[in-house]
Amino acid sequence: MTPTQDDLRNAMNNLTHATDPLEPGSVLRDGKRRRTRRRLAGAAGAAVALMAVTGGIAALRPAVDNGPAVVGSGTAIQDLDNSLEGLKSGNYAFSRTGAYLVTDIVRAQIGVPDGYVVEYRGSMTIMRAGSTTYLKPAGTGTYSQPEVIDQLKNAGLPQAEIARYEASIAQLSGRHWLRTDEQRLVEVAAVDEQSSLDYVAPAPTDKKPDITGADELISAVTTAQRTGDSITGTLDATMVDEELNLIIGDPASYYGPAAKSLSYQATLDGQGRLASFTLTFPETLASQSPDHQPEAPLVITVTQYGGVEVPQAPAGAQNITDLTYDLLARDND
Repeated sequence: MTPTQDDLRNAMNNLTHATDPLEPGSVLRDGKRRRTRRRLAGAAGAAVALMAVTGGIAALRPAVDNGPAVVGSGTAIQDLDNSLEGLKSGNYAFSRTGAYLVTDIVRAQIGVPDGYVVEYRGSMTIMRAGSTTYLKPAGTGTYSQPEVIDQLKNAGLPQAEIARYEASIAQLSGRHWLRTDEQRLVEVAAVDEQSSLDYVAPAPTDKKPDITGADELISAVTTAQRTGDSITGTLDATMVDEELNLIIGDPASYYGPAAKSLSYQATLDGQGRLASFTLTFPETLASQSPDHQPEAPLVITVTQYGGVEVPQAPAGAQNITDLTYDLLARDND
């Protein structure tokens, strides 16, 4: 009897669960699991930590949604806000490391509305040139393992289906640019299978050209002091939208009272535009678990304001197949 599509899907799901995962490459999967364990370990002390959090100080910037107010130099606060104007223009380059769940961005060149390119640690790259979005997979993951085809054969798939899987697995090899539909990439990333696409930044748009995360962090600033081109102070991590995956969700239960006063340092360029933003995390947690390791800071570096050229469509790009979309949704473990 010829296997149905459900049979094929079940076989592939069994394969992904039975095959030992490779190193995650561009995916911060180990960090997610480790931090999840730490959050569970700290849950018992969460109520105490939350009760200890203090708030409510005199404001220089109006409070938003009853959030914490801002103290320090009013000029420094305004300078931080003004530093984001260059990003709003939609033409800049940046890199970012240390975000909670978003894979490190090695290189990003944003030139909206005409295009952008974002290269992630592990060599996965997403590009839009004109109206078309392209993907170059990292070439690592479950389907990069040589025994995959043998396991497909052992699952009872007919030769025609094996050939179809071979073609899609080749598209995931990292040797080819794939011509995609950006909305379908978003849908694939929403599949709860922890694929590499789960850990990418949102695409820049005309309405939201800044994808660095700096605007969200600066909106949570509670104190600021400026010395030369450097601005230092604290921010309230509980004000940062956890859906952006920049900072661990429910940071007050994890960091304790320190969550409301994380230290940062911003530097401005000669024209007052944001050049870098570094957020430092506390070493002492509300509940210290045995596997705790100090977290690296979240670092955003911005360059090339107004100097980014629109990316050109890559030569030799292949049209991505429906099956490749399906495999992308679960291509790591």
